[in-house]
Amino acid sequence: MKGALEKGYVGETYVIAKLIRKYNIVSVRVPQQFFSYDLITSNNKRLEVKTAILRRFERKHPKETYYSDGWEFRRNRRQLHGEASHFVVCVCLGSDDFSKEPRCFIVPSKVLQEHSEVFKISANPKRKGEYKFWNYEDNWDAIANAQDAEKSQPNKENAEQQKVKIK
Repeated sequence: MKGALEKGYVGETYVIAKLIRKYNIVSVRVPQQFFSYDLITSNNKRLEVKTAILRRFERKHPKETYYSDGWEFRRNRRQLHGEASHFVVCVCLGSDDFSKEPRCFIVPSKVLQEHSEVFKISANPKRKGEYKFWNYEDNWDAIANAQDAEKSQPNKENAEQQKVKIK
C-alpha cells in the first residue's frame, strides 16, 4: 500500500506543477476522507488524479497467449458518479524510478461513467478500440480553458500523430 500512496503522491505533484508552470493555474490537494477527487483548481475544476506504472498484461486464449503493454487505473465507487469530478487525469509513468516524463491523459469524468471501476490505457494500441483514450492525451487545455467537462473536445491531433508513430 505504501508504494501506491507514493506513486499517487508523485502523480498529484506532477499535475500541480504542470498546471502552475504551463497555465498559471493553482491547484491544491483536498482531504481524501471528505472528497472523492484529489485536487481543486483556481478555476474551480475538480480533478481526480490516477497514476500507474507501465506493465505487461497477459490474455490467455485457447490457442495462444497475447501480451500487451499499458497502464491500469482503479476508481472507487464514490469516484464513479458523474458529479464527483470534472476530469480524471491519468498520469502514465514509464518506469518505477519516475525517470522519464510521464504521458498524461486528461479525460472528462463523464466519458468514464460507462466504464467499470478498473480501466486500461494501452501503450501500443493496435486495435480500433484501444485508441479510445488517446484522443485525450495532453488535453490540458480542457482544464485551462475552464470549459464544462461535457463540452471539452479530445485532442484528436495527438491521437492521429500517435497512430502514425506506431505504424
